[in-house]
Amino acid sequence: MSTSTSSALRPPVPTIPAPTTPPLLTAAGLALGAAVALGFGRFSYALLLPPMRASLAWTYTQAGAMNTANGAGYLLGALLAPLVIARWGARPAFLASMLLTAISIALTALSGHFGWLIAVRLLTGLGGAVTFTSGGLLAAQAASRAPARQAGTVLTTFYAGASLGILLTGLGLPPLLAHLGAAGWRAGWLGLGATSLLGLGLAWLSTRDVAARGHPSAPVRLAQLRPLLRSLLAYACSGLGYVAYTTFSVTYLRTQGASTAQVALFWTLLGLAGLLAPLIWSRLLARVWGGRTMGILMAVMSVGAALPVVSAAAWVAALSAALFGATCLSVVASTTALARQSLPPAVWGAGVATYTITFAAFQSLGPLLTGALADSGAGGLRLGLGLSALVLLIGAGLAASQRRVEPVEAFT
Repeated sequence: MSTSTSSALRPPVPTIPAPTTPPLLTAAGLALGAAVALGFGRFSYALLLPPMRASLAWTYTQAGAMNTANGAGYLLGALLAPLVIARWGARPAFLASMLLTAISIALTALSGHFGWLIAVRLLTGLGGAVTFTSGGLLAAQAASRAPARQAGTVLTTFYAGASLGILLTGLGLPPLLAHLGAAGWRAGWLGLGATSLLGLGLAWLSTRDVAARGHPSAPVRLAQLRPLLRSLLAYACSGLGYVAYTTFSVTYLRTQGASTAQVALFWTLLGLAGLLAPLIWSRLLARVWGGRTMGILMAVMSVGAALPVVSAAAWVAALSAALFGATCLSVVASTTALARQSLPPAVWGAGVATYTITFAAFQSLGPLLTGALADSGAGGLRLGLGLSALVLLIGAGLAASQRRVEPVEAFT
């Protein structure tokens, strides 16, 4: 049989259609997942906490326990996400976990029973972690097929989704709660759940032609992580310190007499600053400085966290929101950059996961500790928020002392 004849009889090789959705549009849809996972699922709790405390007669320790449960769920989700992605693929994991997050957000309104709320906050954290992790993988895939000049914009569009969620809740929740009073927290959670389901539909449409699967990273060795210990400790301080602010800042401002308009402005500025952060810090994040970039960002964040403790003036709260919002999520980006600069490519994934798990573990402790300090009566929330700012400042010092590390290949 001739070569031409055998070629004619050979079945055609199926072709995989090229993606048709523009990378930026894909990233915008994925950003809705980040908005739901973090903006709605985690950060919105700060706005809903004051009416929940008033309606359910919680102590500050109980209030903190809710976000501790959310953090514990996020830690569990961060551990499970690589397994879920490797088994089912990134897009199914992204959409299914976004659905779980949306449903659990809505279910928060179903009952005021403490055990029920702990359970649904844990589920929200778990779903949010898988959404954020799988969404990041899909965003990286979209960036890889974008023009070189657009790749960075694609990635920052995804990560800006969390700040978009903060901005939207700042615009929508305070007026709703002012109109409905203490009972309005149920309507708030239902509204966020419904909005999350709408976002899920848009995300599904914009990701129809992406199908990234997980590519397991090689395991990172202790000898490769040991030189990065100071930055890991700094990131633990970031997790422990930042979450007290994002949990209790609105409650604290309310106790200082802040009006609905002031709270709305504060939270909206927090989200807006996060949206602008990539423009502010892009050149800083590109520097190969060891941990100095992370240290600078954490130092600015600690100043933002401390300002409300120093003064209850409206302009001070606004400045606090701007400084904190502009740095909070950029610290996350700085650890990704540090891992890429300090570890060989084969273990980048495992290195980033190590930072993520460290952060998640310590953010679970922050709200509970702050709430317990507030209930102690010594200094109320002012003491807890002040100590969290101090923890952030200590972390900034640790990060700044992290020297540049040359990538070390795996040891046998």
